[in-house]
Amino acid sequence: MKTAVPPQDAALARALRALSNPVRIQILRYIAQHPGCICNQLVLATGKAQATISQHLRVLRGAGLIEGEADGQAVCYNLNHDRFEWLRSQVGDLH
Repeated sequence: MKTAVPPQDAALARALRALSNPVRIQILRYIAQHPGCICNQLVLATGKAQATISQHLRVLRGAGLIEGEADGQAVCYNLNHDRFEWLRSQVGDLH
């Protein structure tokens, strides 16, 4: 008999999957150093195409690691510090 995956474990897997890409790590580091940055700034900082950065931002938002706030036509990105604290505690509980 299969047991259902607890929602907390599914959320942890989603967050870890989001962190498994080096470009996403680069994006997170940039956002941490430049809170409120927009996609175009991330394009310039990474040298990646706008569509590529947008896809990575979608994954990071889906995992709850970043938040976006509309500012006119642009979206300003910030780390979700509560989610990183949650992630830290979840990874710490794995031992």
